[in-house]
Amino acid sequence: MAIAVVGITLVFFARGSYRAAAVASPRVNLPGSAGDHYHNAIGIYLCDKFIEPLSDAGPDTSGIHSHDDGLIHIHPYLQSAAGNNAVMGKFFEMVGLEATGDEVVLPESSAEEQKTWTSGSDTCTVDEEDVSGQWVLLEYPAQAGPDTEPEVHTDGFADFPIRTDGQAWTLAFLPEDEVDTVATERKGELLPPSMDTLKNPGDVLEPDGSGIPGSEDQGIPAETEEVPTTAEGDATESSDTPT
Repeated sequence: MAIAVVGITLVFFARGSYRAAAVASPRVNLPGSAGDHYHNAIGIYLCDKFIEPLSDAGPDTSGIHSHDDGLIHIHPYLQSAAGNNAVMGKFFEMVGLEATGDEVVLPESSAEEQKTWTSGSDTCTVDEEDVSGQWVLLEYPAQAGPDTEPEVHTDGFADFPIRTDGQAWTLAFLPEDEVDTVATERKGELLPPSMDTLKNPGDVLEPDGSGIPGSEDQGIPAETEEVPTTAEGDATESSDTPT
């Protein structure tokens, strides 16, 4: 009896977790129905400058990608990239970026000569002196401006969720002694250069969901992870159930 109870509990837990992922933002886009279509600004800052926006390393595989415009385009067409599964790591993978709290490796497509930057090892030049640098991920809310203080993350960059439209993110390599005060001292100074583009992105989906998987002009594969529904409209389990 105990084994049966545990089994039933696990089934309900898995079902509940999957349904939570299915309804959480951003919602998955399926043919014939529009889910969510978000845009976030993204920038990479090295010591004293923003580098050029990164481009996709290959065909879009999930609906979280770039248009070489300094934006993260988020219109997931797989459940594995929607809801609770829509995280920064999906974008990093798409542009070929490796990012942890200790080290960031830029893709070969980047114009930067130095591709690998390591906290505590690589340096920034301040007043003609080399000082140790540290990676941080700055998270700005929607409608951030010059006086907006970001949240400062120092680890687990790939795990942070993309929850709303209009957010901004800056992956910054800064002098170590600036990290503790960057939010209050520099505020919106480190917002990505693509903030103007964020105000008027040019790829919004049509209300009927056109432009999602199967659209030839986007080069997106027609295969999607369809989420069947019951008569009551509840999502049922698929092979892509989040863990």
